[in-house]
Amino acid sequence: MNKFEISTGVHTYSVGMPLTAKQYYQIQKSLSDHLRLTNSNFWAKKEQYTVDFLKESGIVLYLSKIKRIYRIKVRLEPCRVLGNSDPAALYQPSKKSYREMIQQVDKLLQPYHIPCSIDEMKISRIDLTCNLLFSQSDPVQIYIRSLQKAFVLPHYKRDYFRPDDGKAKNPQEANRHSCKQKCRSASFFSYDKTAQLQMIGRLTNELIGKRVLRLEAELKREAMKKHLGKQPDNYHYLKAGAAQAQKVIKWYLKRLFKHADGTHMCYCEAVELVQQQTWKPKTRERALYLLRKVSDSQSLDAALQKTMAHFGIKRDAADRLLCKLRKAGINPITLPNSSHAQPIESMLKYFK
Repeated sequence: MNKFEISTGVHTYSVGMPLTAKQYYQIQKSLSDHLRLTNSNFWAKKEQYTVDFLKESGIVLYLSKIKRIYRIKVRLEPCRVLGNSDPAALYQPSKKSYREMIQQVDKLLQPYHIPCSIDEMKISRIDLTCNLLFSQSDPVQIYIRSLQKAFVLPHYKRDYFRPDDGKAKNPQEANRHSCKQKCRSASFFSYDKTAQLQMIGRLTNELIGKRVLRLEAELKREAMKKHLGKQPDNYHYLKAGAAQAQKVIKWYLKRLFKHADGTHMCYCEAVELVQQQTWKPKTRERALYLLRKVSDSQSLDAALQKTMAHFGIKRDAADRLLCKLRKAGINPITLPNSSHAQPIESMLKYFK
């Protein structure tokens, strides 16, 4: 296994609250020089503003109005708020650092008529994060590719950077180095953090020659309660989230790679290994077909559907093929034959 380090914690979290019309327009007026309209629909009487002039201090504000419902949301990057210059740093809460963060944010927001401390607002989202730091670049590219081909979770759908969303300077390049699935209450996001930092000009000297694979479980309130339990306040949500980040990331990975956590190897090596197995001829034929379809298809889901249709088998039989490959040490998501990378174990091995 390649040399690596793992760090876990909270990357960002969001709090919010409803506003009265008077509070909304008072805040809007005080921030008039910084408002950026990001969503507007005259007929639906809807408008949303983003305020990111404090982004370098770890704070982004969102003001929204839908008919007569007014809200403010504050997105925070705790490490940045606390002055940590490491762009890959993750927050591990303590009572002292949490108090310092609250005081710093409240002080910065005080001129803009925010009606209460952010500590009194309701937490609405938390991003639980794992950084895998490798001494080589190959593992990150391999794992990003494997995540792009992994199963799509039930009720989730793929999500991509788009030219019109303003989230990436180069959406095509960002999509090449990332993978995201989302549903109504949560998202699972994986990306090459080093490539992202290079793209925005924030790569530090400490990360030169290394590669960071970042895995994020972005949980909204419903998913937060499911994974972390009901907590008494925002601090305890952050505390529980940081403590359980690795467990939650592993929960996602086990489902993304269900029955598919063997070793990634070149396609030709995987074929040769299948041919060496003492399986029934029809099992070997189906396994070879599945390997080919995984290599040709966008995802494991698509490859399984093609295999099921070709042989007239049901999902249980297709899952048994995956299990046989796993027992043989073969990950169906293979490396291209043109790849010079050595066989590499499943990402799940880092989370044992």
